[in-house]
Amino acid sequence: MGGVGRALVVAPLLLGASGCGSGLDPDAVARAGDFQLGTEAAASFLAPVSALPNDPAVAEATVNIWIDYVLLAWAVNRGEVDGLALDVILEDTADRQLVDRLREQTIQLDTTITDEELEATFDLERPGEEVRARHILFAAQAGLPASRLDSIRSVAEAVRARALAGEDFGRLAEEFSDDRGSAVAGGDLGFFGRGEMVPPFEEAAFALEPGETSGVVESDFGLHVIRIEDRRFPALSSIAEEYRTQLQRERIMVAESTYLADLENRANMQVDPAAVALVRRITGNPGEALSGNERAAVLVRWTGGEYTAEAFRDFIGGQPEEVLAQITAAPDIQIEALLGDLGRDRLLVNEAGELGIRLSAEERAELRAGVVGEYRMIAGLLGVDSLETVGGTSLSTTVEAAALELMRRVVASEQDLIPLGNLAVPLRDRYGYQVADDAALRIVSRVNELRGAAAGAGLAEPGAPAEGAGPPSQP
Repeated sequence: MGGVGRALVVAPLLLGASGCGSGLDPDAVARAGDFQLGTEAAASFLAPVSALPNDPAVAEATVNIWIDYVLLAWAVNRGEVDGLALDVILEDTADRQLVDRLREQTIQLDTTITDEELEATFDLERPGEEVRARHILFAAQAGLPASRLDSIRSVAEAVRARALAGEDFGRLAEEFSDDRGSAVAGGDLGFFGRGEMVPPFEEAAFALEPGETSGVVESDFGLHVIRIEDRRFPALSSIAEEYRTQLQRERIMVAESTYLADLENRANMQVDPAAVALVRRITGNPGEALSGNERAAVLVRWTGGEYTAEAFRDFIGGQPEEVLAQITAAPDIQIEALLGDLGRDRLLVNEAGELGIRLSAEERAELRAGVVGEYRMIAGLLGVDSLETVGGTSLSTTVEAAALELMRRVVASEQDLIPLGNLAVPLRDRYGYQVADDAALRIVSRVNELRGAAAGAGLAEPGAPAEGAGPPSQP
């Protein structure tokens, strides 16, 4: 079963008001279509699970999971999934297929690698190679005055000279190395492969043969003197097919990178200077409405095309809250890189269109049927796909009760959470939703009251570990 912590972290947190329908009742914290979630009901999911932190982020996640699940159950049981406006989702899926076909058509590459080529490349690259090294570290913090660094370097050079003169390297490491963890073993670092050490150290170590001692090498940790004791790498026969596949993938990646770079240069793709600030605002306030001018604002432009703020708004619509937080907090250069990737995707789709690469009506219908099938599959996995009304009970009452029970199971880790991601957007657009501004605070306050009452009565909270049991696992 999936833990509630995982569930509440990955759920998309699209707080705000949207759609049509009536407003909220005084006690309601959220509305999904004509369904409303009361403060008491929301708190009843969370209060019994004592291992779950009682904070606004958890409360917000709970509300958003409920919105998505009650709308999913309603749409599936009403038979209205087929009528959802899926254009944004279908466009994204279709675009990926178009780009795949573009690559197949434009990147004609022979990836055949003969046994002779494989052996020659293996001898040159030595994949899987490892070296066993000893080192002596002379610690030097960044920003040291030049005179102090020169003094440390002089000591390092003197110790290196003693090693070259034949003194035991291990004993020198024990005496002089500031890396006390390896010094007690004579500076021995054991075997390591490429990518495991900082670049200057790695470059120097792999340039040496067994028995050789390096010059004084500078890294972020200070100054090093390195000695290589041994070198090993697997036999080609033991990794031949895996290595051949790796080389083929590398050829494809190089060919694709070359093609993309040429395409971008020809299109003169540029990120607008004002784009980063607008992206931060959109990502930090996903529920805020954009003006017409803002929606049409160009974030990335190229010859014959552009990527707008409205397209970016659609992109973040199905992203989890932690992704939005990462984008908002990212430095400008990373946001520019993200916009470059998004613009490049759109550029590739446009290029596919220019070359006449399109999906047929039958293929698009098949894509839509696949997305509709996803809704039904998820509803089935959650157990809300075939709800039966009993007696005179209405479908809305049945759906409401099923959604509440589903939420109880999810929060109690009795049911795996299945995030809807961007599948939630058409549901919310179709039926509307609304979240009270103070929803999280009201839920947190009520959970505190319920947990306090249970503690005051001397009762173990439901979901709390029994006496004598170990501590609860972290959510």
